[in-house]
Amino acid sequence: MASITCRVQYLEDSDPFICTNFPEPRRPPTVNLEEDLPLSEQIAGIHKLLDAPLKLDECTLQLSANGNYLDLDSSLAEQRDELDSFYEDVTKGKKPILILRTQLSVRVHAILEKLYNSQGPELRRSLFSLKQLFQDDKDLVPEFVASEGLTCFIKVGAEADHNYQNYILRGETPPGRSHREDHRDTAPRIFKP
Repeated sequence: MASITCRVQYLEDSDPFICTNFPEPRRPPTVNLEEDLPLSEQIAGIHKLLDAPLKLDECTLQLSANGNYLDLDSSLAEQRDELDSFYEDVTKGKKPILILRTQLSVRVHAILEKLYNSQGPELRRSLFSLKQLFQDDKDLVPEFVASEGLTCFIKVGAEADHNYQNYILRGETPPGRSHREDHRDTAPRIFKP
C-alpha cells in the first residue's frame, strides 16, 4: 500500500462567527496517509496528532491549495481524478497541506441557529459578518441555500427592523444572489415595502 506524506493543520471554525481563518499550528506537522485506505479511517490519527479542539465526529478535510473538500468515505486513490493539483504537488516532491476543520453542514447549522436566535445589535453584527463568511469559503453558500438559509433570511427579514434588509443584502454574495433567483419568493418577502 502506497502512502503520501502531507502536512496537516486545523482551523478552529466550530463557531463560524469567531473563526480566525488562520490554521494552526503555524508549522504544520507531517503525516503519512495510506493512499488506498478511506480517509474516514485516517482522520482520527490526524485529529490526535494536531490535538485539535474540534469534535472528531464533526470534522472533515479540506485541501489548503484550492479549498476543495475531500470525501472522507473514499480513499485518496478513489478521488484521484478530482485531485490533479494535489497529485502534481506530490509528483514534484511537495507535501500538500490538508486542513482539518468543521464540516460545512455543522457550520451552516451554527449560522442558522445564530440568526434565528439573535436580536438587535447581535443580529445586525451576525448579518454583517455573513458576507465575509461566504467569501472565505466558496462552498458555504450552496450549503447555506440547501439548508433553507434563504427561508431564514425571509423569517429574519420579516421580524427585524427594515434597516436590517441592507445587512441581508450585504450578506449575499454573487453566488447567493443567483441561488435567490431559484427561490423566487425570497426577495419580495424579505424586502417588503
